[in-house]
Amino acid sequence: MIKKDLVNEKKWENALTKKLMHHENSSILFVLLLVIALVVLAEFFLARGMVFKDLAFLSSRNISSVLQQVSITGILAIGMTLVMLMGGIDLSVGQLMGFIGVLMASLIKAGNLPMWSIVLIGMSTAIVCELLMGLIISRTKLESFIVSLGFMSIYQGFIYLITNGREISIGDKFEFIGKTSINITSNFKIFSSVILYVLLTVIVWLAIKYTKFGRRLYFVGGNENSAFLAGIGVKNFKLWVYGLNGFFVSIASMIMISRLSTGGPNMGQGKEIDVIASVVVGGTAMSGGKGNVWGALIGVILLGCISNALNILGVNPYYQYVMKGGLIVLSVFIGYYSGLRKKSKTRLNQRSIA
Repeated sequence: MIKKDLVNEKKWENALTKKLMHHENSSILFVLLLVIALVVLAEFFLARGMVFKDLAFLSSRNISSVLQQVSITGILAIGMTLVMLMGGIDLSVGQLMGFIGVLMASLIKAGNLPMWSIVLIGMSTAIVCELLMGLIISRTKLESFIVSLGFMSIYQGFIYLITNGREISIGDKFEFIGKTSINITSNFKIFSSVILYVLLTVIVWLAIKYTKFGRRLYFVGGNENSAFLAGIGVKNFKLWVYGLNGFFVSIASMIMISRLSTGGPNMGQGKEIDVIASVVVGGTAMSGGKGNVWGALIGVILLGCISNALNILGVNPYYQYVMKGGLIVLSVFIGYYSGLRKKSKTRLNQRSIA
């Protein structure tokens, strides 16, 4: 009887594992379980008096802080989702954000131009930079991975040329976009950057779901040759998607310098890892043709919660890079495994019909 129960339990565990692995958003489920485990651990430490009450994960103040922190990564993730849906990738987003940030900070500090023109210069520069990179990628057979890696180094050089390795302080001259907030309670605030992030997510989701742009995005990402044969101008489409990514990078740059009241040489460094990890964990395939902005939003929030919980627990921040890299590998593996299972099922169905 005991042996039979053990066999049934083992079968149930195997069935549950298979369901998790085959689920369309199985990577989100795994990360969600990790978040729950870390939150329980953080609250346990709080109950034992091992962390300060103000650092409690589920406190209103902390939740408000997490949402504010992830809004920048989230806005970058919108653009990255679009790029990855069409089968590309952009490793330069972090350094481009830093470059646009220090460029705008230097113009603000100089005080020779009105604020609207500085915003326009920052936005235009980001879009032009991405269009240039998109032009090279779409007109050649070079991999987006290699091209964006080269541009990443270029932007890093521009950052050091502008800053000379020093911080550029702008005071409170640009705080309206990143620091203004709506007070819900005495401890809970919704920052303008969070509202902007949600609005942009909704707009992009509607554009993807109800316009030709969205259908073409999935078509190009799913099979570029078929999209070309169907009459889609693949080269120009890729170009404009990268340009759109530049728009989101410029918005994230503005929020960043507004929050920090400064632009520095380390601004945006390593941000591309956060963004790619969030998008991949959210279910977007690195091969293109699968994913959505809501999945990216969930990925952004989950990874933000993990980072925050690890900080509360006093874990060395360098371990977070290990964790993010591991999550990217895990998510890619799960996506690959799920894809193989779907292909094998399709073949079996075709054989049974034949």
